[in-house]
Amino acid sequence: MNNFVKSGDNLTLAAPYDVLSGGGFKVGNVFGVAANDTLSGADVECDVEGVYDLAKDASTFAQGDLAYWDDTAKKVTSTVASNLLIGAVEVAAATGAAVVRVNLFGVPGFSGQAHGLKVAYAKYDFSVDGGASCTPAVSDTIPINAVVYGGGVVSTTAVAAAGGATVSIGTVAGSGAASILAATGKASLGTNAVVVPTAVATPFKMTAAGKINVTVATGPLTAGVIEVWALYATAAA
Repeated sequence: MNNFVKSGDNLTLAAPYDVLSGGGFKVGNVFGVAANDTLSGADVECDVEGVYDLAKDASTFAQGDLAYWDDTAKKVTSTVASNLLIGAVEVAAATGAAVVRVNLFGVPGFSGQAHGLKVAYAKYDFSVDGGASCTPAVSDTIPINAVVYGGGVVSTTAVAAAGGATVSIGTVAGSGAASILAATGKASLGTNAVVVPTAVATPFKMTAAGKINVTVATGPLTAGVIEVWALYATAAA
């Protein structure tokens, strides 16, 4: 083929800002790791595939988690928001770790579309989170200015409690405790019950970033797994 240029795992891009050798950077929907120190505007060789230890924020990563690039902080994050999906984590990293090992996908992630539809996910698991109100161990952060207008709630394991418990779902900051799902009785949260979120009929806008939160009334719960998907798009301001 006389039109073949190169394999594509290495590209030459104009540095969007000053970059350091081994540092990540984003040009449009392309993420690369710089081969050398380069000043803003100059051409820089970069790898777009491979496995790299990259600077991370305070996120906690498990092996196999998706990794996103926060181009403001210039760090890898677990927060979806308008950040670019860049790869998957090879080695788990705790919140205090400075770097995380990422296998780069080499293709742009949908999350990089600043005004596109996004999904925040949370999973309440009684065996992990206990029976009281909590922020589940698995809980995405919905960003400030996100307009939440859809989603779904599924109790994959039936909710149980000694009393007539109710469960509501909202965020720890930026919205109400029942903004995603109004107080719902345990009888409506049986095995594989699908519940339409309150946010479908009553959309809301986040005034601050906040993780998805579960509030239990007349509890505690004694069993149950509830999965939550909140659909949102991020407004300009």
